[in-house]
Amino acid sequence: MKKILFAVLERGQATDELYSDIIESGYNGTLIKTRSLKHVLHNDAFKAVLSLSQIAEDTHEAGQNATIFVIVDEDKLDALKSKIREHTDNFSSIHGAMFILPIEDFEGSF
Repeated sequence: MKKILFAVLERGQATDELYSDIIESGYNGTLIKTRSLKHVLHNDAFKAVLSLSQIAEDTHEAGQNATIFVIVDEDKLDALKSKIREHTDNFSSIHGAMFILPIEDFEGSF
């Protein structure tokens, strides 16, 4: 059975290293550059209009996050979770979270 792992992590050099490790280990997924809601609402530039191009800038400023999702076979899920825990020191050195959802139906080539 396939599962989907979502992880929301602060962006930075250490996070980039995690993504490289995930890729080198044979996983593939999608990364969306995101911004913390509290940083969006407290930043005057974002109060009037939320610009997706500004959110997607390649920056590691405070409040910048990345949301990744990876479709993975259930038997490979624990190894992927371990990599994320290892690189984030159990989310203490890189703040964030991860969660997993079952996939009821899947077609494609991930």
